Amino acid sequence: MTKTITTAAAAIAMISALASGVAHAGGPTRAFIIEGSAFFGAPGIELGSLAAVNLLNPSQVEVLSRPAVDLRFGGADVRPGTGELVGFENSTNSIRILSTDSDEQTLIDSIGWMESGVAGFTFSNDGAVAYATTSVSGFGRIVRADADTGAVLGVHNILNVSLSSLATVPEGHPTYPAGEIWGLGLTAGGSLRLYRLDLDTNSVLAQPPVTGIGFNPQFETGLDWAADGTLYALIQGFQQTGPDQFVEISSRLYTINPATGAATLVGIVEADATWDAVTLALDDQGEPPCPADLAEPFGTLNIFDIQAYIGLYNAQDPAADLAAPFGAWNIFDIQAYIGLYNQGCP
Repeated sequence: MTKTITTAAAAIAMISALASGVAHAGGPTRAFIIEGSAFFGAPGIELGSLAAVNLLNPSQVEVLSRPAVDLRFGGADVRPGTGELVGFENSTNSIRILSTDSDEQTLIDSIGWMESGVAGFTFSNDGAVAYATTSVSGFGRIVRADADTGAVLGVHNILNVSLSSLATVPEGHPTYPAGEIWGLGLTAGGSLRLYRLDLDTNSVLAQPPVTGIGFNPQFETGLDWAADGTLYALIQGFQQTGPDQFVEISSRLYTINPATGAATLVGIVEADATWDAVTLALDDQGEPPCPADLAEPFGTLNIFDIQAYIGLYNAQDPAADLAAPFGAWNIFDIQAYIGLYNQGCP
């Protein structure tokens, strides 16, 4: 795709070349999420759906398929090397390849040593080993399995830890050892903690509380490291509005400071509806979209894309809400779009 500069576009580009704070340079631009399935009885609008969320603007969600209907996926990851999206179905403890273009999933095999419940899933950096977790009577259990067969390679029981998602530190991380397993989990007091795990000793190296969420989190969460070292989390929950009155909080995408647990909101996943997303799998290997390309002819950035954005902005459309504070359309959103426009398209 190419970028065409017109006189009007050049004039707008001169206003600002600031980045929005939503995207991370060199990072992924989309992630896969799975809606809470019918097994949960979740009230979401797309039960059992697999979708792609735009990390540049998480309110943009594209439903891809529905391979999770009547199944209970508690975690998913893109397998390094193959690019396959693989989910852990934790009512049958099975590893399944998920199709992104049809309502199908392919069974690899089931994993033993597990109990059904909220779970997490991640691959080793070479894609050879799968890690699955669930909480069992006061401790977290992580099972290492052969990613091709599901054969159990090892079992790790970690006391006083409840894990709902897992993520693997990528190669080349500037701070943490590649291959280290991290988790996210709900505490007995109802708060979230980030867990840095040592599977050699079955212990916790660090467990900072996750701060800056602003609502009561639920078990269903997603966690994944991007190849550029950014740690993303997908968190949903509820907020009490009165005595015995609660409102559901749609999934929100955050980046998390791994040292402190401080969460920074990236955006609401499909802000005009409620998504009970229970997984997060960053697509570092996928072809990046072009978020500034809003009008025909697609594949070229020009004055028509700028006019389209202005129309969305004036209508206070969620697609134009590109920068914090979300829910308010202001100069920061305009600056964010200018940044996206100036980046061009692949």
